[in-house]
Amino acid sequence: MRGFLLILRKDLHAEFRRPESLVSMVFFGFLLLVILNLAIPLGSEISPETGAGILWVAITFSSILGLSRTMSREKENRCIDGLLLSPVSIEALFCAKMAMNFVLMLIAQCSIIPLFFVLYGDSFLQSLPLLVLVVLLANTGFAAIGTLFSAITAGTDRNEALLPLLFYPLVIPLISITVKVSSLIFQGAAPGEYSSWLYVMLAYGCIFTGLGVLLLSHIVRE
Repeated sequence: MRGFLLILRKDLHAEFRRPESLVSMVFFGFLLLVILNLAIPLGSEISPETGAGILWVAITFSSILGLSRTMSREKENRCIDGLLLSPVSIEALFCAKMAMNFVLMLIAQCSIIPLFFVLYGDSFLQSLPLLVLVVLLANTGFAAIGTLFSAITAGTDRNEALLPLLFYPLVIPLISITVKVSSLIFQGAAPGEYSSWLYVMLAYGCIFTGLGVLLLSHIVRE
């Protein structure tokens, strides 16, 4: 736990000192919401399914901008060699990087989601508490998969281009479930109608977290 907290604090300090990834995530999310809003006739109400799709398109595409810097920052000056030689376990290293991505996405979403309610109506606002739960579960899966593939693509010549090609095919099932659950929440459905999907989202995050812990030692040494 001490190694996990040290690496997480180091990464958060480096990011907040030069918040390039965070600013780009928020800006890109804003841009997507505004552009998609222009396609909707003025004064018309959107359906819960459309609203959920628009929200998660903005969140998903903005998240990839922060994930690409997870491990590439460590390999630029061979900092990864120092981390591997340190007494910090590989499990602590992966979990700290995953937590870093989770925090960055959550901070960006704290700006993107309010803008969504402003642009697309406050009729969805009553579902905010349950939407927060869905966001936390989705972020766990996004962070686990993004951290794993960021380690694979770090150090390559086309890191920013290669990561989305590996990331999106694996998160498409999670995105589809997230959109479905969010649309049911926006419709005011009872929790029993989508509770099973929440367990699937939780399992998705746990499975890829375990895979990341098991595979990271082989990936970074290669």
